[in-house]
Amino acid sequence: MLPGTSNTVLRGTYIPFNESDYLKVDVTIEAFLGIPFAEPPVGDLRFKNPVKKGGLGRFYLADRDRSTCPQVNKGENEDCLYLGVHTSSPRPSSAPVMVWLHGGAFTLGGGTWTTYDPALVLILLSSFFSFQPSSAPVMVWLHGGAFTLGGGTWTAYDPYPLIAISPDVVVVNVNYRLGVLGFLTTGDSASIGNFGMLDQVMALQWVQENIAAFGGDPSRVTIMGESAGAASVGLHLLSPLSQGLFHQAIMESGNALCPWAVDTNIDRQIGFTNEIADRVNCTTTDNQALVECLRNTDVIVLLRTQALLVGKYLFNELLFVPVVDGAFIPDIPIDMIKREEFHSVPTLLGTNEDEGTLIALRANPLYLRRKDPPTMTLQEFREFLPDYLYYYTPLLASAVEQWYIDWTVADDSSADQLEAFVRLNTDQVFSCPTEITARALEGTQATVYRYEMTHDPSRSVVGERPGWLRAGHGEELQYVFGWGIKSRRNQTQTHEEKLMSIQIMRYWTNFINNGDPNDPAPTSDLPVWPRYTLPDQEYKNLSLTMENGRAMRMDTCSFWMDYAPSLYNYDNDSGDANQDDWQQDYEHWRDVSMVEWREVFDDYENNNDCNTP
Repeated sequence: MLPGTSNTVLRGTYIPFNESDYLKVDVTIEAFLGIPFAEPPVGDLRFKNPVKKGGLGRFYLADRDRSTCPQVNKGENEDCLYLGVHTSSPRPSSAPVMVWLHGGAFTLGGGTWTTYDPALVLILLSSFFSFQPSSAPVMVWLHGGAFTLGGGTWTAYDPYPLIAISPDVVVVNVNYRLGVLGFLTTGDSASIGNFGMLDQVMALQWVQENIAAFGGDPSRVTIMGESAGAASVGLHLLSPLSQGLFHQAIMESGNALCPWAVDTNIDRQIGFTNEIADRVNCTTTDNQALVECLRNTDVIVLLRTQALLVGKYLFNELLFVPVVDGAFIPDIPIDMIKREEFHSVPTLLGTNEDEGTLIALRANPLYLRRKDPPTMTLQEFREFLPDYLYYYTPLLASAVEQWYIDWTVADDSSADQLEAFVRLNTDQVFSCPTEITARALEGTQATVYRYEMTHDPSRSVVGERPGWLRAGHGEELQYVFGWGIKSRRNQTQTHEEKLMSIQIMRYWTNFINNGDPNDPAPTSDLPVWPRYTLPDQEYKNLSLTMENGRAMRMDTCSFWMDYAPSLYNYDNDSGDANQDDWQQDYEHWRDVSMVEWREVFDDYENNNDCNTP
């Protein structure tokens, strides 16, 4: 293994990175790739908690990425629990130094012999080697992908521009189990679930034990993620199993309170497990026998069956996701937040202005490659609500309709209400859960920085088309990781966007270094980012101008934080007769009284002559 257990030599690789137009750097990055942190979760270890990796032997070749975890159409190798470490070269100055004195009977040899090539070797020495204290901050990246897709080694997350901007940062990318292999649960000890989350915990433990060898400081770890990765970060904030494994957090477009982040209905997840079992001929009422049968099922068969279930059930809620297990997630997240049962650490978090276009795309998948957006009539909006409104009740649906639809065109049955659908899902799925999280952290005196990205990219992260996602879900990634500056993604960006990307990378790396996105001394090219506090509620508007705002979406978030829960509880606590009476009265008001009023008002506007006595 690594320091303190066995003598291991990791053979990594050098990656040259030069960019002369914007970053003006010519640097070398040391990469140690495909390092196993857990035993392969195969055979008897499938659907079990991760097992810490044993010794790696005397030498381990860490010069290439290993497999990402199995996912539909992208790999089938379950031996996937690997991580990578990237540092500047030379590594941060506090890293231990080895002076090599070659052998050769005092008559042969040389320090430059390829046998001793230092360009590819990181010595992780035995326990008698005394490591000097490390001081470099560490960023651990947890990838997104709806808990079913992605990998820490995807080119989208190459850290080269970030390290070029901030050479002291040590970056760790992590794989974790996904989909049915990562989150299948029977609701009992046969398969408790949350295996993907426990993989992340084990990776964070690896960082604590080993990152000093790379010049990183195990007491300065920032966990960072986007979408499901950000939800993972939010769950680590809640989990007692993650206590002491990190010290700061960055959450982009996700957190533990997003309604898709945790399935609090365990019966729903058990239902998915049973349907998987039925489809692969593992039907039984004995959960131990069921899981054993699934362990012996070919991984491709499991992935194809998972895909069938996703196609059948995916609307607003994801399928195989974290659950309340009493261990990693002790209780329902919102209840833990209310009781302040979370790790209060400096946090940077935010969302994008048009996150809801992701949900609109999910409702209209044929528009993935179309430049123009779909349209949605008022009737279609109403028909979508039972599937796309979390915690649906008729009363809440009526209130949502009243709040979001464009009433100025509601009398036109063909008028487009897509924007109402986008705003609804931006608020309920992303922005307002983020506001609740920010308020909770601020309430414990944690340092909080909040943002909203409002810039519409010149080219989307999913390609030239669709052209209607605007500042949609995941669009900030191309700026956080500098895709347009220089990366294997080779993203087309305007000159102004590249300058904005540099600002965003500086904000992020400043926070990783100091818990504050601002430069130590204010500069004209990096506008001040105010701390989020109550009642001021200031935030950074990530855009070409980088202006600040306050009270982001507080009208709609007040609806979701205060009014919507009351309506939902009223619907569930009231008798059916009361609900039916209210629903009939509301529909009569909406479809009859309002129509008649509009007709009379329009007639008044068209015919009234103020000069007529």
